[in-house]
Amino acid sequence: MKRNVIGALMTLIVAFSIAVPVVQAQQTIMTANVPFAFSVGDKQLPAGAYAVRENGPRQTLIQSADSANSVLSIYYYAGPSRADETKLVFHKVGDRYFLAEIWTSARGQGLAVPESKLEKEMRASNSGPQSGVETMIVALR
Repeated sequence: MKRNVIGALMTLIVAFSIAVPVVQAQQTIMTANVPFAFSVGDKQLPAGAYAVRENGPRQTLIQSADSANSVLSIYYYAGPSRADETKLVFHKVGDRYFLAEIWTSARGQGLAVPESKLEKEMRASNSGPQSGVETMIVALR
């Protein structure tokens, strides 16, 4: 019995020691009002106000202002950003929008969002003469 209690306490201590730095590491690096629904990976998010929060070097949380919608993902390095370069870049394929890049001067670098399976499929099916990918940039506040 004593062994079980000690084991449970040790598990709680380890869980709290891991959870506390993760919660503290979340820092809002930008907010944006996205005027259209968009996809990040396999998750569809509605139009609205979003906060982009840093969880680590390349781990980012994108969360709606009401906290009803969010997605946590790991992105890869896209290059250094300029001092005035804070923006979200979307690809428009057909009638769908996909988050493609996150650029912030607060981080000093850009993050590229891996292309989702759906985006790849839509690009392949929209290969006619009028097709193509539009790049949309959302101004940040």
